Parts: sequence; C-alpha cells; structure tokens
Amino acid sequence: MDLKVENLLKNGHQGPILSKFLTLDEQKNLTSKSLQIFFSETYPEEERRRAFLCPLGLDIQPDFQIDIIEIKSPKPLRHSEILGATLATGISREVVGDIIVGEEKSYLLVTSEISRYLLDNLNRVGKYYVEVKKVDKLEAVVNQNYHSASIIVPGLRLDSILAKSLHLSRANAQELIRTGRVKVNGKINLNRDYLCKQDDLLSITRFGRVVIGEITGKTRKDNLILNIEITRSK
Repeated sequence: MDLKVENLLKNGHQGPILSKFLTLDEQKNLTSKSLQIFFSETYPEEERRRAFLCPLGLDIQPDFQIDIIEIKSPKPLRHSEILGATLATGISREVVGDIIVGEEKSYLLVTSEISRYLLDNLNRVGKYYVEVKKVDKLEAVVNQNYHSASIIVPGLRLDSILAKSLHLSRANAQELIRTGRVKVNGKINLNRDYLCKQDDLLSITRFGRVVIGEITGKTRKDNLILNIEITRSK
C-alpha cells in the first residue's frame, strides 16, 4: 500500500483528518471498514480529490477547504502551461487539484491555505500576463468538449481503445503510449497491451480524457461494442 494512503488510514483512527489532493489510484486504495471516508466533489468530473477521514459513528460535516482560482488570459491557455506556472511559484503538486481550461477563463482548484499565496504570486502563464481572483463557483466551461459514444473494438487493449476513441491509427496510438503521453487512472502507462476496465480514466496529453464505460454487446464478428465518455482538450 502507498505510504501516503497508509498514513492517512492510520491517522484517521485518531480523529478527523483532511488529505491533500489525491490521485485516482490513491483514492481507490483509500478504503477502510472502520472509518468514514468522504471525497470532495467541487464539480461532478473532479479527478484529483481531497479525502476527509474520521472514525465510524462520528457525526461530522466534512469541510474540504478547497478554493477556486479563476485565471483570465488574453488567449486560451494549455493545461501544462497553467500547471507549470503554478508549480513555479514554489508550491507542491499535492496542494493543486484539477485545472479546468476554458477559452478566456480557466480555473484552478487549490487547498485553501495556499490560495492567498497564489493570488499574490501567479501573474504570468506562458507568455501571457494573467488576472487571477478567487471565485465561489466554476463557470460552465468543463463540458464544452464532452460527449459520449459507442466504439467497436476487437478487445480491451489500451492501444486499440485509444485508436478508436481518438480516430488514430493503431501505430499512432502506440506511439502516444510509448512516449509516456498516456495516463491510466492518473499514472503513466507504457504498456500498450494493458487491458482496460470499466471506469478506467485515460488521460492523453493534448487530446483529452476518455472514461471507459460498459460493454453493451458484440458484433457478428465478435468485436466488442463499448461505451465511452470523451472530453477533448481545447
């Protein structure tokens, strides 16, 4: 078990504890029959979440202490540019949650204790000077490039699903995997033969995200009919 997860579970038995932002794998591994575990849901598609742990029977309302920072720029920004500029201020990755990229405005989820610091120090992203402020809620930019679809694949191999989902050749899909541009549930996956499972989240640099849905049937040639959800990068 991951040491961070192990420590959270251990400390949760002593009393209420709030984690930093966790990856998808860390969230999946954070389970206990003797603890109440809550996860933040700042917006429905939130990927990096904070966890609140406390002993069973304790009547408590979790406060996830997440602030939303709006970043206004003259031109659209990339996810990698926002993350790079944020970390360049000297903070660690674990206090930064999701980054939601829009056309003129983007949003950054952070732990409340460092939001003031970022407001004072994050003034440039890439080659653009930006305006930053704390807001109470996200504007509707998250799902602009979202859609669900059904694809037909010979199996659940990662390269096959990527090729069909992103309309790429199998060779190009394999190149994305080989060069470390594909994450499965928040971790880089270099194995093109990896067999995807329902609810797996595939994050592909410069392409977006694909969530694996359920298998709804088979074709006459015994291929799989697979539901997916796609969010394209801007």
